This record gives sequence, structure tokens and C-alpha cells, in this order.
Amino acid sequence: MKAKSSKAAGKIASWFIVAVVVAGALAISGVAEVSEAGGSGARLFILFIGAVIVLQVVPGLMLLGAMFKGIYGMVFKKSANDAAGQAH
Repeated sequence: MKAKSSKAAGKIASWFIVAVVVAGALAISGVAEVSEAGGSGARLFILFIGAVIVLQVVPGLMLLGAMFKGIYGMVFKKSANDAAGQAH
């Protein structure tokens, strides 16, 4: 059961990362105004740069989440140990 839920969580995380990359790339390409003389090549380049920037943000967010998980785990473990110590 645990392997099945882990696999589903991995798929959800993968789709979330893809959605963030696409949304970020579109947002950054929408901010940059490319003149009509630039053509579609310039727009594709800006879209590519947007995707690169967003791809750099994704590992940072994953690292931040892992850091919060570690801090929360330490606090939870400490409160559980304190409660166990008071019970004895």
C-alpha cells in the first residue's frame, strides 16, 4: 500500500513541476515585450529563457520544502520525547 501511495505522490509531484515550469515560462514570456520585427524566433527564445529560470526555481522550492520538513520533524520528535519523559 505504501509503495502505491508513494508512486502516486511521485506522479503528482512530477505533474506539478511540469505545470509550474509551463506557467512560469508563459508568465515570463508574457512580461517581455517583443516587437513585431523580432518575429517568432525572439518569442521562442524568451519562452526558453523563462523555462530555464523556472527550472532553477523548482529545485530551490524542493530544498525549501525538505528544510521545513526537517525542522518540523525535529520539533515534533522533541515534543514527543518530552511527552514520553513526563509520562514516566
